[in-house]
Amino acid sequence: MNKKNIQEILPLVEMPSRYLGCEANTVKKIHSTVDLTFALAFPDLYEIGTSHFGMQILYTILNQEPNITAERFFAPAQDMEELLKEKEIPLFSLESKTEMKAFDIIGFSLLYELNFTNILTMLDSAKIPFYADQREEEFPLIIAGGPCAFNPEPLADFFDLFVIGDGEEAILEISKKTIQWKRTRTGGKKGLLKELAAIRGVYVPSFYTPSFNDQDLQILEPLYPEHATVKRAVLSDLDKTPFPTAPIVPFGKPVHDRLRLEIARGCSRGCRFCQAGMIYRPVRERTVPDLVDIAEQSLKETGYSDVSLLSLSTGDYSDLANLMEQLLSINQNHCTAISLPSIRAGKLTPELMKIIKKVRKTGFTIAPEAGTQRLRDVINKNITEQDIVGTVTNAFDLGWRMIKLYFMHGLPTETQEDIQGICDLARQLASIKPQSQGKGRGRGRGKSQGNINLSFVTFIPKAHTPFQRCAQITTQQSKDNLNFLKQNLRHPGVNLKWQDPNMSLLEGVWARGDRRLSKLLVAAWEKGCRLDGWSDMFDFNRWMEAFEETGIDPHFFTTREREPNEPLPWDHIDCGVSNEFMEKEFNKALALETTPDCREEGCTGCGICDFKTIQPIVHEKSEALTISDRPSARPSDNLNFTKYRVFYSRLGDARHFGHLELAKIIRRGIRRIGIQVKYSKGFNPSMQLSFDNPLPVGMESQEEFFTITAEFSTTPREIVTGLNKVLPKSITITGCAPLAMLNKKMNPLEAATYRISLNGHTMDQKDVDEFMTLSEYKVEKTNFKGKTRTTDLRKMVQRIDFLDSSHIEMVLVKDQDRTIRPAEILTTILGVPETAVQTANILKLKQGKAIC
Repeated sequence: MNKKNIQEILPLVEMPSRYLGCEANTVKKIHSTVDLTFALAFPDLYEIGTSHFGMQILYTILNQEPNITAERFFAPAQDMEELLKEKEIPLFSLESKTEMKAFDIIGFSLLYELNFTNILTMLDSAKIPFYADQREEEFPLIIAGGPCAFNPEPLADFFDLFVIGDGEEAILEISKKTIQWKRTRTGGKKGLLKELAAIRGVYVPSFYTPSFNDQDLQILEPLYPEHATVKRAVLSDLDKTPFPTAPIVPFGKPVHDRLRLEIARGCSRGCRFCQAGMIYRPVRERTVPDLVDIAEQSLKETGYSDVSLLSLSTGDYSDLANLMEQLLSINQNHCTAISLPSIRAGKLTPELMKIIKKVRKTGFTIAPEAGTQRLRDVINKNITEQDIVGTVTNAFDLGWRMIKLYFMHGLPTETQEDIQGICDLARQLASIKPQSQGKGRGRGRGKSQGNINLSFVTFIPKAHTPFQRCAQITTQQSKDNLNFLKQNLRHPGVNLKWQDPNMSLLEGVWARGDRRLSKLLVAAWEKGCRLDGWSDMFDFNRWMEAFEETGIDPHFFTTREREPNEPLPWDHIDCGVSNEFMEKEFNKALALETTPDCREEGCTGCGICDFKTIQPIVHEKSEALTISDRPSARPSDNLNFTKYRVFYSRLGDARHFGHLELAKIIRRGIRRIGIQVKYSKGFNPSMQLSFDNPLPVGMESQEEFFTITAEFSTTPREIVTGLNKVLPKSITITGCAPLAMLNKKMNPLEAATYRISLNGHTMDQKDVDEFMTLSEYKVEKTNFKGKTRTTDLRKMVQRIDFLDSSHIEMVLVKDQDRTIRPAEILTTILGVPETAVQTANILKLKQGKAIC
């Protein structure tokens, strides 16, 4: 692939850093030196996919093998997809810019049903046929895994195989067997698939023949009796599996921009609507010492300061208070916030409350799910209204001012009373006054009371849950419930958010569909459906056209209740939880009977554990901790500091970084090299770092600078050599000196020289000469506040040297606090089109002597 073509299109897309692939901790190997190339594909935008921790785990595991290389692919944004097609550039990997179809294996992560059209976008951009039976042997093996793979049938026609369950061990077995097969290619691709089908958790769709009975229900006939049922792959012990201690640090604004620490996998609470709670059983906790070691190493390798504790139910971790206290003791200006994505109502213990008081508050979510106790018993939530009120009260008292509540509607047996219960409970919670604000310190409503973000979503029955045979409510019912909430939940402290009911309908179709849906997906994609999980991209009318064109009734898969003995599309997938347990739980739901957590009252007989290799792993709680109420002292509190000016160049790929992005890269680089720097005080400490006149996206510079306040004994050489080891290669630290030692003459210059090279466009020297003869050239600009400002561009252009029709140099000066950039001169004065300016090479030249 011509990498020059890729570089030419990056300036034309929004957020070009999505496609760079030079983030901290990326792994790059020469393809000719390995036995297997593995493409890890996430069918959504970079900022979503790069936040998916499962992909990071697989990236680490595969790249730890010396003879395997794994590289990343994400769904291109619409502007990139169009440019790839226009320029005839195939979809490329981030690390080596290799086209997707050149890899041996392509593995897709299936996390969300509304990402399915993005799979086709990626295959199309890679020039790979959609259907597995249309791909010749020279095409890669295309596989998929993730929660959506537990009903693989809607996508079965597109994939060679699926991995059902935990992928850590299965992915290595697949890779090693593929390497062996490549040496002889015995039996062709079918021979390879037979070998891979023997691996636990591997489902090969082509080994089953689908048919439809007189009730239009899919029946699968296995071609090989030994593969009639596919058992889920289960990782027995998390502590014995490699964990990413140097995860990739994404550019831009990923949805989870912090260190993610998986403290446990699985949940045994037994919520009857929850697919994750069933398919990830049993609970397997990591030990506190292991987690602290991982966190300490990871914080140093990434430069993160925030830690997010990942688990289906974080508050249920057996030794959470001890873990949080030890994580905070790492400190050294590294761990400044611990994110608890959600806390189960009733789990805020006095120990936890003392610890939480000491840290910066991030998001806080609790999920009552239903508005009445009756319905919470139906779904086996096992929390009371008292638990919910107490948790929210404690959260407000601890300093949170915004709580997110998660509710569902359309749950089995739901009545209008249950919808009214959501309104009543939300108003009650929003009226809670934090105890700390009752002492005369509150000012205004936002200070004296907490605020509630209430998320209201339609319940979608999922495979492998006790409610898998239930009907989904109609779109109209969903809209009626939403309108009821809008009319009856009017409280100044409650902000209502909801999912589009049409999106819920579509999600329901894919959640419980069968192989007939493959033609629907292709039809919708051909009509332009892309990035359907993004509300601004979702087009329901196109989907309805696709349903009509393919003759598929969406209600057959959603609003129809399944008969007790009706075959289900996923019957051949064994998630480990028995059908008998599912049926028993459904009947208990109708009888308003609850089932306790097996961690608290013993085995409930779900069937997942054999109590030999697969069983719950829950660790003993530590003895009572002595926890101080005072914030921990920082190592920097008693140090002497001085300011350093650090000079750097930003060339090549670095021109695609925005200022905030660049500042974040620098901050994390400073943390990674371990020098002591000064932070602001309080619960939200920020590094004392300032930049001079940041450059816009698209410009290169031979020399810029920032100022950092570091410990007095830090040497400039430490800063220069340390940062150059950890920063992207396109950012080079060229010099550093204590600010007090710099000559005043070396203060920032008022003039800047730029060298500009246009690609595919020419300029006329006559336009340059005419402008330079003017005494003034005034333009007016209106800012976002509506204020108009007049600027004399001629006054700010000291000179323009016309080198040839594609190359000029210009010197621009400041006018008081106003700075202009070459792009404004090129478009306004020289008539260069905006697209030509975007692709131009604009280099700010170095001024003065180097500082070493």
